[in-house]
Amino acid sequence: MGNISDLRKRGCFVTNLTGFLLVILVICLLAVVAVIVYFTTLDIKCSSSNESNGKVANKTLHKAPSVDRNFRLPLNLYPTVYEVEIQPYIYGDNSEDFFFSGHVGIEVECRSSTNEIILHSKMLHITENTIEIRLSGRHNDTINSTLEYDTDNGFIILKLSRLMVAGNRYIVEMGFDGHFSEDLDGLYLSSYVRDNSTVYLATTQFEAIHARKAFPCFDEPAIKAKFIITLVRKNHMISLSNTRIVYRENRTDNWVADHYEETPLMSTYILAFIVCDFQYTSDVTKNNVLFRSWARNEVVDQTPYSLKVGIKILAYFEDYLNISFPLAKSDMIAVPDFQAGAMENWGLITYRETNMLFHPLESSEFRKEVVANIVSHELAHMWFGNLVTPEWWGDIWLNEGFASYFEHLGVDHVHPDWNMLEEFTSPEMHRAMTMDSLVSKHPVYAHVSENRQIQSMFDDISYIKGASIIRMMRFFLGEHTFKRGLQRYLKNHLYDVATHDDLWYSLGNQSKIDRNPKFIQNIKHIMDTWVMQMNYPTVFIKRDRDKLILTQSRYLLDTEAVDPGKYESPFGYKWVIPATFTTSLNLRFNQTAKDIIWIDIYTSDVTISSAMSGSSANDWYIGNVMQYGYFRVNYPEENWIRLIQQLKTDHTLIPPINRAQIINDVWNLAKSGDVNTYIALQTLDYLPKEDNVIPLRAAWTEINYLREAVIETDLNSTFSKVMRKMLSKQFNKYGIDNTGAGHTETMTRRGIVRMACDYESEECIQNCTDIFKKYMENPNENPIDVNLRGTVLCTAVRNGGFKEYEFLKRKYKASDIPSEKYTLRYALLCSKDIKILRWYLKNILHTEDIPKEDAVKAVLHISKTEIGRLPALEFIRGNWNFIFKRLVKSAHEQHNLLSGIYKVLRTAAEIEKFAYLIKDSPKMMKLNHKPGLELSNIRNKWSKRNYHNIKKWLLEKNL
Repeated sequence: MGNISDLRKRGCFVTNLTGFLLVILVICLLAVVAVIVYFTTLDIKCSSSNESNGKVANKTLHKAPSVDRNFRLPLNLYPTVYEVEIQPYIYGDNSEDFFFSGHVGIEVECRSSTNEIILHSKMLHITENTIEIRLSGRHNDTINSTLEYDTDNGFIILKLSRLMVAGNRYIVEMGFDGHFSEDLDGLYLSSYVRDNSTVYLATTQFEAIHARKAFPCFDEPAIKAKFIITLVRKNHMISLSNTRIVYRENRTDNWVADHYEETPLMSTYILAFIVCDFQYTSDVTKNNVLFRSWARNEVVDQTPYSLKVGIKILAYFEDYLNISFPLAKSDMIAVPDFQAGAMENWGLITYRETNMLFHPLESSEFRKEVVANIVSHELAHMWFGNLVTPEWWGDIWLNEGFASYFEHLGVDHVHPDWNMLEEFTSPEMHRAMTMDSLVSKHPVYAHVSENRQIQSMFDDISYIKGASIIRMMRFFLGEHTFKRGLQRYLKNHLYDVATHDDLWYSLGNQSKIDRNPKFIQNIKHIMDTWVMQMNYPTVFIKRDRDKLILTQSRYLLDTEAVDPGKYESPFGYKWVIPATFTTSLNLRFNQTAKDIIWIDIYTSDVTISSAMSGSSANDWYIGNVMQYGYFRVNYPEENWIRLIQQLKTDHTLIPPINRAQIINDVWNLAKSGDVNTYIALQTLDYLPKEDNVIPLRAAWTEINYLREAVIETDLNSTFSKVMRKMLSKQFNKYGIDNTGAGHTETMTRRGIVRMACDYESEECIQNCTDIFKKYMENPNENPIDVNLRGTVLCTAVRNGGFKEYEFLKRKYKASDIPSEKYTLRYALLCSKDIKILRWYLKNILHTEDIPKEDAVKAVLHISKTEIGRLPALEFIRGNWNFIFKRLVKSAHEQHNLLSGIYKVLRTAAEIEKFAYLIKDSPKMMKLNHKPGLELSNIRNKWSKRNYHNIKKWLLEKNL
């Protein structure tokens, strides 16, 4: 080695000028790099700020390189246990300063070697110096990493300094913080007013993909793990999560850490965290499960009904499914600001207040039914969804379809006198069939290939069509096979995931054990035709002497609609159909699976010999007995006429479900052009004799459809007179005295009074305004039957003035009963005073009187009234951007707004105006707005096409 002086003498030498130029070049390069770094960092900071909407996330993010990354997790790592600590800072007067911090430790199993960890994280800032990755059980063996953000897919990526090796388990830890979501999902802020002060609570809504807004996680339904939760709160609050508290740890500054016991294996979307100051009522089930109903202190006395119903239904489902509820406790909580109707978090179900609270004196039978149905629906999820989870969102009907059907079973068990199993078809199934008759919807099972498609699966197809085909399965399998098959399905997949093929396998095996006919043993062959293709069939039944011939065809509400081909039918739009029939000569409405005539996809028609033997030419027949099958039935015109004559002569010969089916089928077949509309109109003639709410609901739906068809024509006045005469007869039969009425009579009276007053029956208006006047004279004693208050108050405001409006407004502000406030709020929207409606619309933007989740509903409610329709549409157009920033942030709310708007658009010009707004809104373009547009166009075309049929029918009434 030479000395330093020698090394200096050797090497490259430059002149002074060259050296100076090189220095200048280096300075310029450094300046360019500095500018690039500055703007890159600024862009990332802005992105972070926009993503997080708050100061805690205004830190530099290392954004991942732009790559074509799959939106699904790679699954080279699989979590086994999470330890999550969350600390919400929700104390003080300025909610804009509120945020939360947390820490997560995840034990992961490495299933294939990898040099990166991908987790879901959205609107969170990860504290980089807290990230630690190590082999499980070896604290000193850490792996260095760098953090990158993929905001497009909602990922964080940890790039590792060395491979994670397949077969090993690792611990991944990190700290994080974030602001509360403003969209009523993820971890969000709710509030209510007590003594003129705002009280805040932190709560969650994680379904479908919002757990990632609360903590970094593997946020897909199939990636189940166990969770150990710690919630940190001030000592004057309480916290709730999915399991019981194991111990409480006092920390400094009056903070308390509640440590919860480990959960079973579960998906992220059914986790829940709540910090609040609520109270509860409680009881214990027969299987020793602690059951509690929580609410804010002011309304906790309205929780006993949901508690009582919940305990009975939980025990019933345990018995029916032969699987015990796996947790030691089950909580229900009424949340003031809540977007969904309810959410089935395991062991901690969250509800809108109006969907859980029931006041025995101030809540109606309708509200009682709503509470019972929703409680039952959510408890059914404890098995269908929580215990056994769909492998992916394309099979979400395995959750929602079963919960929607089992909710009726649960309520029927508690209230057998309510006839809930009969009420399933009208209006539930009928509503789903309307949506499922469009080319713009989706099959029950659909391939979901991007995040924005997930929310679109939570609709009537998954919920009610799913429930309808389950009801159909129960019929053709028989109760024993259906029940045992479901038990087999659940036990085969406990704490795991499943697909619809797993369901077919379990039901098919049970069918073989029960020695059902071989055809019924092949459940997949039957049910794939209902799950894998959209829409449904019409079965045309024609008579040929003593035979009946059955043929099937695809039903579409618009026969000219062009199928976009997004979902291809693997069966050429043919279905395996369990058909049944009965005749006037041999009435048999109580049929079983043995009576089914199967129509397969391979046969063009089915002939039933001697089906009408011995009958006369005037005898009628009905297909789809008790409407167990999810299909429409059409007949030659002469059979429709005979059925209508039977309704007029003695409608009681036909059960209520089939009376409703006749009305629903013939009207929809008339809308599609498969039946003459004049035939459909005649089904309304017998209604003054009808006293069952099931067919009445079917008829009222079509009457309102008819009103929209004539409202801007010269037939409107005549139509209104005909409806007033028809509905006045029913009103005079029922009146507004509901003393001593049972549930079903009450529901019938409620509907009749509403329809009669809506169509301005003089008797109805007089009765309502008279009793409202008595109420105003003595405000401390309400003489209006609680079950009729909505209609009476609405009628009084509609036919009154400012005095009536102000009276109800004072009552609204003074009430602290959620169901009463709901009734009063919507009664205020019934005013015919255009100034009042415009003032109301203007104040929706700024008032705290209307809960966030009800603001859009209020606007749409106004749009349904004749006087309020145009002001509401003007309001929506004029405040489009504000509405999407402040009122409708979630895809669910946006979808509801779109469908509500399309229902009240009447002209091509109106449709075009809103289509332009939608095209100009990137958020809205991501939604499927085509069903609403399709229905609106169908209604407008039908109205023009059937003017003369409607006129002929109206003129026959001799008014």
